[in-house]
Amino acid sequence: MNMTYLHHSGFQIETKHSVLLFDYYTQNGMFDRVNEGDFPHKKFYIFVTHGHGDHYDPAILRWADRAHYILSDDVELPKDFKGEVTWVKPHQKLTVDDLEIETLASNDQGVAFVVKVAGKRTVFHAGDLNWWHWNGESEEFNNDIADSYRREIDLLKGREIDVACVPADPRLQDKYDWAVDYFMETVGAKVLLPMHFWKHFDICEKLRQKPYGAHVALIRREGDTFII
Repeated sequence: MNMTYLHHSGFQIETKHSVLLFDYYTQNGMFDRVNEGDFPHKKFYIFVTHGHGDHYDPAILRWADRAHYILSDDVELPKDFKGEVTWVKPHQKLTVDDLEIETLASNDQGVAFVVKVAGKRTVFHAGDLNWWHWNGESEEFNNDIADSYRREIDLLKGREIDVACVPADPRLQDKYDWAVDYFMETVGAKVLLPMHFWKHFDICEKLRQKPYGAHVALIRREGDTFII
């Protein structure tokens, strides 16, 4: 499958028969990178981890005639929306066509997704499930965040993850890599795609220096594509 970094936490996965979009965010049209005409015979499966504006973009609704939407239940759609929607909560397992879907609980809002595609490749998209350790926050807050993140990631122990999309947020300063470190040390992935790094593409270079660095995709710009 071909995996394309779109923007922020947005990814496109093209398989033989379908296109999967995760947290597509165009930032008011500046990064509207998906052209449905490039995939004339493929169905779209559109995943939204939660309703924050940098993860849910109403631009996705234009594909209602050819897409199945898998949405966290906090996302708000227009009342007259007629598309095909599956609503999800944390800690669910379900099947949509040839996609086996599992959800984890975010420690911010909504869910994280684990998706097995056509019985072959497993993709993890964390959404805003992250080790949100903020310098200056109370010890109690940061400890609660640490516990909630580790608890959810620990549910994936022993699983074979082909592709993992995990936040590496530079706003966390020296703690930006804690979520990625814990995920790779505890679960691991054949390919790690950092996200939520606010156009600080140098973060990918920094993560490449880690012991697991050979698994880190070197994203240099929006639109970079990796063959998985």
